[in-house]
Amino acid sequence: MTNVNIEYDVPVPMRDGVVLRADIYRPEGDGPWPVIVARTPYDKSYVPELLFLDPWLAARRGFIAVIQDVRGRSSSEGEFEPFVAEGPDGEDTISWAACLPGASGAVGMWGLSYLGNVQWQAAGRQHPALRAIVPSFTFRGTDDGLAARGGANELGLVRSWGVYMGFDQAIHRHGRDSNELEKHIRMLAEVADGIPGPTYLELPTATDPVIARYDLPSLANPASRAAAEVPPHQAKVTVPSLHIGGWYDVFIQGTIDNYCVAAENTPARLVVGPWSHTQMTSLQGDINFGFAGNGSAIDYSTSIAGLTFDWLHSWLTASRAPDDELPVKIYVMGANEWRSEAEWPLSRAIETSWFLRVDGALTTEADITASSVPFSYDPQDPVPSVGGASLIDPSPSAGAFDQRQVEERDDVLVFTSDVLTDDVEVTGRVSATLSAETDGPTTDWVVRLCDVHPNGRSYIVTDGITRVHGKAGETKSVQVDLWSTSMLFKKGHRIRVQVTSSCFPRWDRNLNTADGLETGAMRVANQVIHIGGDSQSFLTLPIVPTPGLVEPQG
Repeated sequence: MTNVNIEYDVPVPMRDGVVLRADIYRPEGDGPWPVIVARTPYDKSYVPELLFLDPWLAARRGFIAVIQDVRGRSSSEGEFEPFVAEGPDGEDTISWAACLPGASGAVGMWGLSYLGNVQWQAAGRQHPALRAIVPSFTFRGTDDGLAARGGANELGLVRSWGVYMGFDQAIHRHGRDSNELEKHIRMLAEVADGIPGPTYLELPTATDPVIARYDLPSLANPASRAAAEVPPHQAKVTVPSLHIGGWYDVFIQGTIDNYCVAAENTPARLVVGPWSHTQMTSLQGDINFGFAGNGSAIDYSTSIAGLTFDWLHSWLTASRAPDDELPVKIYVMGANEWRSEAEWPLSRAIETSWFLRVDGALTTEADITASSVPFSYDPQDPVPSVGGASLIDPSPSAGAFDQRQVEERDDVLVFTSDVLTDDVEVTGRVSATLSAETDGPTTDWVVRLCDVHPNGRSYIVTDGITRVHGKAGETKSVQVDLWSTSMLFKKGHRIRVQVTSSCFPRWDRNLNTADGLETGAMRVANQVIHIGGDSQSFLTLPIVPTPGLVEPQG
């Protein structure tokens, strides 16, 4: 086995004089070797979980692997402001990495989540040494799962992330041996211990008292939100990109959308497993999606690390072989198998409407008789978040969790299909159209798609939220984006839809008052879903024809 030589805390000077630090993992020998760079706010010494690529293994595969603490984090100097300095700092790091002893001059980047966004920022600056990027499990814009979604705030993610990041920030600001540090850490520990209880309940949401009180890093501050937006950076990117994501990842739609835009102009690949954020295992929530779904054993033949190393090697060396693989590789949950595709979205998928019925049925036939179903939503007793594509503490919070306790609540409407007589594959972007009414100036609508097993257990597949504002008592056609998934609803199962008005603490509670976000004033909302006649409410599923299936059975 090839030995790996490691250099720790190597200084990397930035253009403004701030010094960042990196660990370098080198193969044995003189090279020249291509360099791959990961830039992290989570401590460069903590790499296996967050990077999904082992730098020791990277070095053994013939790369110089660089893991760097971003500005103001862990061993690096400066003040941390989320995303703000990552463009110029990334560009300076690429210049430095390309000139390392033994380097070939070709540089790639890899990493997920925050580590994926920094790649877009660096690549948009078009450094000639950068040849390829692997921006995975990352968002497209701050409103697609980072700070907000569908107009609602990603409360659980923003607050828990800010608290977690606050510990290292306190060390940077107060020094390790100060009395102030101990005092600050104790206060933060109390806040952390209040998750998921009082820490998430504090109001008002608009000013976020938890973040403000302790001056914690915030994903929602204007400068960070502007810097984190991918489209302005991606518009300037000319290098190939590999996009890896998971159906239960909080950023899955951003990962897919980033791939779709990239594929229009540059070589790009997309790989989506049954995974949640950073967790590339086959067990997601209460469901094991099969051995082949493990990130360490994709399709029984390779691993995420192996796939990524092979792809990076093909773009960072002169020995690149022709690429005859299809660009999209997805895991079809339920079938529990990988499938390669030439495109995304799939043109053969048929958009099919599944209508909500007043008797709780879900069918492909619309009801011609107008009716309605009421319920009340009390923000003091919100529907709890149970699984799905979320990223909140305490973990694990994401995955295919059983929804039966949620479905027993009076403020959750449930609509269920007949037992399926054939397999039904849903692969693509799911949406819902609700003919909805509320008696206040604002409220939220949450729609959830579930797979009901023959034993009656109901497992979340995907969900979405839309925050609406308007005139009390007005019936609106509300569009709810449930994002993309790939699920085979098997013969003998049933398809289920939940409709409600909260999912807390994943998303902040709509307090149903005009000034609730600013003041914390709240009221109970009386909700109505209109069904049938001229006011249809329905789910739109992209159904992929399967052998023996003529028409979906409702």
